[in-house]
Amino acid sequence: MRDSLLNLFFYLQDLKVRKIDRDRNTHDFNISILYFLCEMKANQYQMILDAIEKIGICKADITRKHTSAYDEFHVRGRAVSEELFSQIDLDSNSQVLDLGCGLGGTCRMLAEKFSCQVNGIDYSEQHIATAKSISKLTGFEDKTVFIQADATQLPYPSDHFDLIITQHVQMCVADKKKLYSEVKRVLKKGGQFIYYDVLSNNTSPLTYPLPWVDNKINNHLISSKQLKSLLHSLGFLKISIEDQSLKGLDFLTSFLAKAEENPAILTGQKILMGDDALNKITNLHQAIKKGILGLESGVYEL
Repeated sequence: MRDSLLNLFFYLQDLKVRKIDRDRNTHDFNISILYFLCEMKANQYQMILDAIEKIGICKADITRKHTSAYDEFHVRGRAVSEELFSQIDLDSNSQVLDLGCGLGGTCRMLAEKFSCQVNGIDYSEQHIATAKSISKLTGFEDKTVFIQADATQLPYPSDHFDLIITQHVQMCVADKKKLYSEVKRVLKKGGQFIYYDVLSNNTSPLTYPLPWVDNKINNHLISSKQLKSLLHSLGFLKISIEDQSLKGLDFLTSFLAKAEENPAILTGQKILMGDDALNKITNLHQAIKKGILGLESGVYEL
């Protein structure tokens, strides 16, 4: 096996060719955040600008709140991010890591709220490039740092961050122990880890595609019980857990009803998920409604 980048990984005719890093220590592909690599639009930043300008806001007037419809790629978007981080205590000296940051929306939200330094990593080089461009556009270039990296091989020293967050990330990472061991390694003693994730409730079959994956092979869901057990085994102390399923279901039900009346509201989702975004969201909605999948947030301390 070579350590160099492999220009492989063809997904049939409806998927684009994407560059994937081969894990330097195994024979397996790193598929962290794989769902971002399936149907990504090549010009995300310009598409976001165009969508915002279409509603009458010129480029010079675009703020973080204008971009949040496109750069917070998780169920309930900005609302749940603000809810999750409303009780945390950070200041301008705090160091924060958003692991699987996507386009960096949550990073900018935290930087604005606490005036702290926020680092974001994502497996997709394109997402990182778009995140940097949006931060520059909205005035957060000095408070946010984005790096393309593998979530299981974090490019940071040990005991570095006061807070680490993940939102809809772990289900795309096969090696959960390695993922959360890295979280533990770079988190300061007494620091907090906050997650908001999609988890499996039972073994019933899922309908694909889903927002993060197009097929069963690359889906790495675990249950809430398994996640709790793993974090406990690594020495994390549980502070709080909240079942977010009903809130998420209500949001998705409302969103799909609005999308039926006005398909234009799917613009942001199509930029990130591809032209079959509606199908992916519908399948997620049905899985939560049937109890196959759930949404959960948790706060842990090291």
